[in-house]
Amino acid sequence: MTTAGRIPLFENVRGILITLVVMGHALEPLLGREPLAKALYSGLYLFHIPAFAFLSGHLSRADSGPRALSAIAWGQLAPLAVFQVLYVAFDAWVLGRGWSSHWLVQPYWLLWFLLSLGCWRLMLPLLLRLPKPLMWAVALALVAGLLPWVGYLFGLSRTFVFLPCFVAGHLTRREWLLAPRNTRGWRLVLAASLAVGLGACVGAVAMGALPAPAPQWLYGSSGYAVLGATALTGMAARAALFCGALALTWALFTLSPRQESTLTRLGGRSLAPFLLHGFVVRAAEHVGAYAFLQGPVGVALALGAGALLTVLLGQPSVVQATRPLWEPRRLFQRKRDAVPDLGR
Repeated sequence: MTTAGRIPLFENVRGILITLVVMGHALEPLLGREPLAKALYSGLYLFHIPAFAFLSGHLSRADSGPRALSAIAWGQLAPLAVFQVLYVAFDAWVLGRGWSSHWLVQPYWLLWFLLSLGCWRLMLPLLLRLPKPLMWAVALALVAGLLPWVGYLFGLSRTFVFLPCFVAGHLTRREWLLAPRNTRGWRLVLAASLAVGLGACVGAVAMGALPAPAPQWLYGSSGYAVLGATALTGMAARAALFCGALALTWALFTLSPRQESTLTRLGGRSLAPFLLHGFVVRAAEHVGAYAFLQGPVGVALALGAGALLTVLLGQPSVVQATRPLWEPRRLFQRKRDAVPDLGR
């Protein structure tokens, strides 16, 4: 969608986040053999999914009427159904990985976010009727780790784990996020300090001075028992991760550019790169492209390829050509009724 009528800061943040998502997935095939890749991957996953949930919550309305339900059905559930079929078919027929019935009850890889976003939007009006809705969201996230049936099934664990980020985003006052540059000097210093601290931790993990956190903690997809933690330890760790993610999300919003640019337009077309990049990453891994990526140079090439892939898949021509896949409602509309923009 064109960025007319949108706030550049939010589109810039979205553009940064979708780039980080693709770069993170581009690193996955290197995690088993490249310490730098594992360190960078851990640094990304500390905040980029929570930040996406936060931004989604801030831009979501607490509405449960028919129009809101229709928007969820067409905006999240319909593309989820389409791409679930496409990715499972791609896995089975192109990559030769076969088919399993668990795909009937588990979103494929990156598609969990669509299902969780739909659930968050449905839950938001209910939570806002309660006193201290963020407290209730945090409680749900912590208690979910105690329930053995809350895991990958229907993306339930991630839905609960990242729910507080969504609710926090919705409750955050817009004027606080959009504070003029001349009134946020201390914020810039603190945000830059957080970014530098994150970079230092990533460097320490890459050099072996600090252990890398288990990715399962950052994914939010498993309960405490699966993660090998007691109830108390698990809840404390999950609460700490939430606080850290919220701080880094705030730093991202503070440090992101506020002027409209190419990044703004990429953010306005972020859904196409999000949904399509998995095919390219999986195919590159399947044909052995990652075998040529070795050491820090290989990690840098993977990151660069991820960034380039984001830009390419966000091109207007690609968005227009693939739009019926992630906006299937257009297939049922007359051509003259279609909106002539380049939507997310």
